[in-house]
Amino acid sequence: MHLAYKWQAALITAFGLFMAVLDNTIVNVALQYMRRDFNTDQSTIVWVVTGYFLSQAAIIPAVGYLSDRIGTKTVFLAALALFTVGSGLCALAPNEAILITCRVIQGLGGGALFPLAFAITFRVFPPQERGPASAVIGVPVLLAPVFGPTIGGLLTKYFDWRAIFTVNLPLGIIVFVLALVFLRSHAQEVALGDELAANQQKGFDVIGLTLAILGTVALVFGINEAGSYDLSDLRVWPFALAGAVLLLGFVLYELRNTDPVMDVRLFRNYSFAIANVLTWALSAFLFGSLFLLPIFFENVQGRDALNTGLLLGVQGLAAIVGVILAGRLYNVLGPRPLIATGLALVTVATIGFINLSPSTDPTTLQAWLLVRGLGLGMANIPLQTLALATISNRAMGRASSLVNVTRQIFSAIGISALTAYLTHQTTNHAASVTQTFQASHLAAVQAQCAAQFGNNPAAIGACVQDAAKAYVTANAVTMGLNDTFLLVMIGTGVGVVLALFAGRDPNVQKLKDAAKRGETVEARTVVVGE
Repeated sequence: MHLAYKWQAALITAFGLFMAVLDNTIVNVALQYMRRDFNTDQSTIVWVVTGYFLSQAAIIPAVGYLSDRIGTKTVFLAALALFTVGSGLCALAPNEAILITCRVIQGLGGGALFPLAFAITFRVFPPQERGPASAVIGVPVLLAPVFGPTIGGLLTKYFDWRAIFTVNLPLGIIVFVLALVFLRSHAQEVALGDELAANQQKGFDVIGLTLAILGTVALVFGINEAGSYDLSDLRVWPFALAGAVLLLGFVLYELRNTDPVMDVRLFRNYSFAIANVLTWALSAFLFGSLFLLPIFFENVQGRDALNTGLLLGVQGLAAIVGVILAGRLYNVLGPRPLIATGLALVTVATIGFINLSPSTDPTTLQAWLLVRGLGLGMANIPLQTLALATISNRAMGRASSLVNVTRQIFSAIGISALTAYLTHQTTNHAASVTQTFQASHLAAVQAQCAAQFGNNPAAIGACVQDAAKAYVTANAVTMGLNDTFLLVMIGTGVGVVLALFAGRDPNVQKLKDAAKRGETVEARTVVVGE
């Protein structure tokens, strides 16, 4: 069966994107193993995650600009090579400093793959077929964060933490060879009359590029730090404020530039603007909340990463169904009903997570996770399709960079804000939980500890203290999680209302109008392999 070039391009870029997104979460479960191997502290080893995240944010603003000049295939191959080589170097790292450095190299390649995957795919598909195409590249974006901890747990448990990085080597080489052989070069795109051929650039926007990179990194780093400290801590604000000022300067500078790194004028388009606002909300509240349930399963119930990943697997599988449905229904219903329905499903499903207790049976949450994953898949694909629906091939690279860098920023905002809120609420509940323990459980715990340790007052005291700490921590964290999920539910509920004002995809509208007139339209909803 012959696979059309557009599907070849979509599948190749989707595989590359899957690896890049997967490495956002696959290392989380192995950090403690790395810390012990290198005999370092927690604040140092966490930079294995932070360094990757920041280098991704740093490279995204430049990707569309560079691909316009030297071609998307060249930049895609360079990014994939950086990611693969960085992975191999991570596996060989002899100490934590080199590991963090190699993660930055890996992140530069991985971050570039985000906008490239969308730009390459959307350029080769007719506008009316971008809904189904989005489903192909949307799968890795949704599934990789969910299954990352599971895959990381399996590799770490049965092999070693270095296997998390070595697994990328054969996959990276295979995708690189496929991209080298099958993706069209810039010269081929020009020969085929691609609109990109007319995009001849002059000069190089060094100032804009510098402001974009420094501003994005400073803001994301500052926001990331906000999740680790109280908001009154002075360490939170300098980087965040500096990043905000630099990005404001970037916007003002680019508005006056005829050849901008990222064209912020695109926000004048209503469909582009509203789709991005909804994407920011989805990234902040929904993607930002993906870390909450692992906290409950691991920190409160004491489950390991592998078990937690398996429990969350139904959410990822349901997201696949949501992606497929959204891809097939996009040209039939248009983006607005799908986005609103997806966010409504997420909002309703979050009800199941606002009344957790430390003893909650995870099997009772599976139905809620299924509905939540379905809604996530249904909302995400139409949003990213609508955001780029009115963008020309010539502007696609920079538009995709703009969409992805702002999504990265709001994901960081969501994670940090929800972390800070969870910490605040947990602290608030600790006092009342301590009183409850003393009033209702202290006597029974003292009796149990006395029966266990006999006439050893020191051992009895330590036993009671440990039991009290475990009780207060588990219950206070759970109550904090309930409050945080309530905030998420409110946020996604507001998103449902905003979705009612989402723009229409003019390409879908053309299809509907042509169908009403009884005309035969060439562009239609298609499936992989057609």
